[in-house]
Amino acid sequence: MWIVGGDELLNSCIKAGLVDEFIITFAPTIIGNGISLFKEGNHHLELSLKGTKQFNQFIELHYQVKK
Repeated sequence: MWIVGGDELLNSCIKAGLVDEFIITFAPTIIGNGISLFKEGNHHLELSLKGTKQFNQFIELHYQVKK
């Protein structure tokens, strides 16, 4: 399932143990403010890098959540 949302939605999914992997794409633009990806909290996830891809100026990082 693919979910797009901010830190509130992601934090709820992490707390419920529903996140298996992260695919995060970086754009070559720095934004000073906006919607956070991760909410402040006491959660901790160990990740394992599955792969990377480059799409022109964009970089995609694919991580598996270690169980």
